Amino acid sequence: MAAALAAMVMLSGAPCGMQRAEAGWDGWDDVIEVVSGTLIASFQRTQLLALGDNPAVQAELCSQAEKENDGRPDRRAVILTDGVMTRLVEQGNYALKNNSLPFRWRVVHKKEFNAYCDYSDFVCVYDKLVKACHYNEDELAAVLAHEMAHGYNQHVARDAQKTILADVLADVALDQLDVASYGVGRQLPQALVDFAIVKNTTVASEKRADESGFYTMASAGFNPGGAAAMMARMMYFTEHSSQVEDFFFPNDHPDTRVRRDRMAELMTAYGIGHPTVGQSQETLGDVYFDNQFLLRAEPEDGLDEEEMSYLIAGGIAKGFHDHETFEDWAFAKGADGTVGFAGDAAAYAPLRRALAASGKGAAFQAFVEQAYLDDARTGARDKWLKDEREHEADVEKERAKQAAAAEASPKKAANGDMYLELGLTNFAEKEYTRAKALDEENPDASCGLAMVEGRRGHHAQALAMVDDVLAKHAGNAHALVARADIHRHAGDLDAALADCEAALAADAGTVAARRIIGELYDQKGDCEKALEAYRAYHEAAPEACDIPADYMTMLVDGIVEER
Repeated sequence: MAAALAAMVMLSGAPCGMQRAEAGWDGWDDVIEVVSGTLIASFQRTQLLALGDNPAVQAELCSQAEKENDGRPDRRAVILTDGVMTRLVEQGNYALKNNSLPFRWRVVHKKEFNAYCDYSDFVCVYDKLVKACHYNEDELAAVLAHEMAHGYNQHVARDAQKTILADVLADVALDQLDVASYGVGRQLPQALVDFAIVKNTTVASEKRADESGFYTMASAGFNPGGAAAMMARMMYFTEHSSQVEDFFFPNDHPDTRVRRDRMAELMTAYGIGHPTVGQSQETLGDVYFDNQFLLRAEPEDGLDEEEMSYLIAGGIAKGFHDHETFEDWAFAKGADGTVGFAGDAAAYAPLRRALAASGKGAAFQAFVEQAYLDDARTGARDKWLKDEREHEADVEKERAKQAAAAEASPKKAANGDMYLELGLTNFAEKEYTRAKALDEENPDASCGLAMVEGRRGHHAQALAMVDDVLAKHAGNAHALVARADIHRHAGDLDAALADCEAALAADAGTVAARRIIGELYDQKGDCEKALEAYRAYHEAAPEACDIPADYMTMLVDGIVEER
């Protein structure tokens, strides 16, 4: 491949605008090497994007991460991460590109302060990180939203300056990156597994992930002070790195103090400019409202006063962002004489506790009331939310662009099929739903959703859905295979076999039908016919790795004997 690319450069002559080489100039070899290297890197990036849209690759990377466990993951960390990631994925505002997979995640037991998102949108979280954050959901949300931003922005594959491509993938033959060969059961080259867990994004991408991640976590309802609090926690470990085996990679990230200050700026803007936090040694932990001292934060649940000050200020920011009028706060005096406000979001809890402990509820109410009067006069809301609104407009523009690409529908439906084969019904449903949203008339998407219902035991509903497709697309091989799948899970193996045979009659290239026939005969206990079906499947799809091991052994032995 490299030679072919180099030859292509040689045949094309000097690039336009480049000075012609004088007689005796011998620099063309260097030029060819650089240009061909760039083309190869571009090819690798293209292939990584495609690999990242392959459920079998994602499943393999997930499996590899689980093998890294040094023991049983911390149960509390698993539960918290599941809750935070689910909320970010379902409620966060971001645009997932058509050639990206839905996010999957795992918590593994490692003594390192780390998390990463690989090129397949698989997020791996080390439980040491969750414990080091004292199980605070807002700090964890900041980390996970940052990693998600790497995923939906496709930073791993798209970053242009990637010495990592040359260093890590140097031993991977380019044909090994062929995405078509990666089906269920196929193992990735170790270099591609290693590449997934290496910090390999540029500083610019890290900055973008910080900012995109901030808006994602805030839009999902988390405390907007959580990102700055997390940076403060990271600064602590910068100074106490002996407390973890591995912290983070400073050469691949902006300076942590700069990141903290930027996250604090975003929090303040989110709160229409009102909440700020002291950052000098003397004012550390102080919370200000319009530059007036409000209260001093106290350490709580393992978080120090600086972290708590950001979470308290974040509650103020969320209130101003979400409430367009003073009345929306619904301030009221409680039976104990303290002043509180409405809203049961957990993001407000640090602010509530701090106001109650300091007795500053009434003063805070007065500050808030005056702020709305001032904001109405100065137009502060439009000014401070300008960047967020531009970000939201960009997200909506990208979402509309993806939604208009109907040509991506078949690949999403194929991904759904692969997720089903992997036993991941919920993820299959996500991809089939995306396929149908892209093209309402895609029969494969409708059949896929029917198979999902069949896997969930809703057999009558599933069969009716497939029959609707067959009424519009008579003899559709994929629909017949889908109906066979539903019959199989309903226990009607003979009906399933009949549909598979009908699918092959309609389209002899329907290789999935051959595999299912093998599985059906195996279920019926007819090993001879199962082997015959698997032989036909193997001949039709020699790269397939999902033939049961005992049958594969018999096939290999048979092939050897024939030779």
